[in-house]
Amino acid sequence: MIDYVLKYSLIEHKPISIIYMKKFEIVKRNIQVLKIENKVIKAIDIDKKEIRIFKKDRILSAMDSRHVIQHNETKNKNKEL
Repeated sequence: MIDYVLKYSLIEHKPISIIYMKKFEIVKRNIQVLKIENKVIKAIDIDKKEIRIFKKDRILSAMDSRHVIQHNETKNKNKEL
């Protein structure tokens, strides 16, 4: 599933959200994939506005950013009710 989302970002030029193991911490990154190689992903880190290299085996999950935004908006609306 992770490979599918990475390819989606590359082909459609769309941002995705990844959960990534960085040394001794787990971080969330919003990226747009520029290139997929055997063991690494070259991507724009949208929040830092920099090109970064991510090791594929350290990506724990990946999803379309639109779903994250929609989920958060729905969650916030439910809190208001």
